[in-house]
Amino acid sequence: MEDDLSVDLSEILPVINTAEVFVVMFQIFERRLLVDTRHTPTDPPLIRVVDRVRSPDERFRELMRLRPRLGAPDKIVGLPWQRSVRTLVESGVWQAIHDRLASLGVSDNTLLAVLHELQWEERREELRAVRGEEPYRTLRGGTIS
Repeated sequence: MEDDLSVDLSEILPVINTAEVFVVMFQIFERRLLVDTRHTPTDPPLIRVVDRVRSPDERFRELMRLRPRLGAPDKIVGLPWQRSVRTLVESGVWQAIHDRLASLGVSDNTLLAVLHELQWEERREELRAVRGEEPYRTLRGGTIS
């Protein structure tokens, strides 16, 4: 099912609601949203904005470094997100992530801080584009034919 934001929620929501570990990969900026719902009494679920990696193996190693007591997950599901963070919120995808993690004991403050970090990453990338910073270029003194 596609909503008015052209987001196929029938593919995304089941992953958010069932996957042990998933990564939301934003097209607009390089950072990723890593969600690991595995937990123990000493290791709560993890939600964090992380750097892009070069390979799935690198992501597994990173997760092992972040959560050594939990071991490697069976798999890490990648969710490509080609839209804005705002659309993530408006489509209900962020709410699904929020609800799942809140049900596992993650605080609203933590979830809000992560959302704000995503919004900042996107805004920072937009500013880089406007300023013509690498890898972007501005059109200076050009004319439209």
